[in-house]
Amino acid sequence: TKPTSSKEILHELGTDNMLTKTINARHILPNLLLSVDTGPYPQRIAPMDPADKFSFVHISKCAGSTWIRLFKEVLKLNICPEKEDGVEHSVSYQQQYKCKGADYTLISLRSPRNHVWSQFTMCKYSRWGKRVTRKSDDFPRSGDECKDDEVDFDSWLGNFVSMGNATDNHYNCYHPANFQTRALTSPLDDVHDGRGGFNPNMTLAMNTYKNLDFVALVEFVHESQCMLYYRLGDKAPPTAISYLDKSCHCEKQHEEHQKSKTVYVQHHNMGKRSNLRDLPAATLSKVATLTSADSFIYVNALNNFMDEMAWLESDDGLGRRVVCDNVLKKWESELAYLGGGRFNVTQLYHDAVVEQK
Repeated sequence: TKPTSSKEILHELGTDNMLTKTINARHILPNLLLSVDTGPYPQRIAPMDPADKFSFVHISKCAGSTWIRLFKEVLKLNICPEKEDGVEHSVSYQQQYKCKGADYTLISLRSPRNHVWSQFTMCKYSRWGKRVTRKSDDFPRSGDECKDDEVDFDSWLGNFVSMGNATDNHYNCYHPANFQTRALTSPLDDVHDGRGGFNPNMTLAMNTYKNLDFVALVEFVHESQCMLYYRLGDKAPPTAISYLDKSCHCEKQHEEHQKSKTVYVQHHNMGKRSNLRDLPAATLSKVATLTSADSFIYVNALNNFMDEMAWLESDDGLGRRVVCDNVLKKWESELAYLGGGRFNVTQLYHDAVVEQK
């Protein structure tokens, strides 16, 4: 029988072909056939003191620059690191060295399929990407049209699929193999080159993930802000308190004057697509091969996030709807790939609400 609930589908992801028919899959999923936690982790809904020190782990192309600017300019937090660009560290390196002594560790994660596409377009179109990839004569750059991007993307992915554990040719840019998981497991200061991408320690990855104090999702960045602002309490800046009151409310539909105050950092305006699910199946298969561990982490994060949102919407939190139907609908089709086409993020949200009650 096919799974009927979102939790059953999440559990089945542990044995889904997308996750198991990959390079060194046995190393990626060691006895971790998804045991989905229920309810939010206590530290993810606990109050946060704006006067404390915050450490934000910036994973490339996971809205990190946007979050750092928001932390500095809107929330006026003592955030480490302060720069929107520069070397992006792993969780371990940041906790032990760069931002040692921080009271909270924060991160932003992203749907792996969208994350890999964003890495590619950053390498191809951004000023930084063009500069670093010039050092590689074979970076795929056939043109700027949509069809050119599809061809170049497939070629770019093929380079990494064929090279396996080797890390010597990532075009001096990003290596997409389980990039987010590498940030959770690597002891190094920089994870761009792909070391450990095909054989990540998933026990370490999940333990690191579970111990984080705040996990934002790019697909639900507004809702992530609502949770953060609520947890900062009445000591948060007036702008944050106003945003929480006027925008974190489905009935008010994110008032326009509040939306205009939302921070957003854009590095380039090329290579944008309305969806990724219409890319060729062979191309999407390569993405799945390169992101099996990231997909595992992300479905856990998505499940936990909806539990957190259900708590925020309950009488223990704001007591009102924050995750709106139109937002869930927007992501239904794009995130369905996580369950082989059957995953339903709207159902996941509603299941979390029922469990919260």
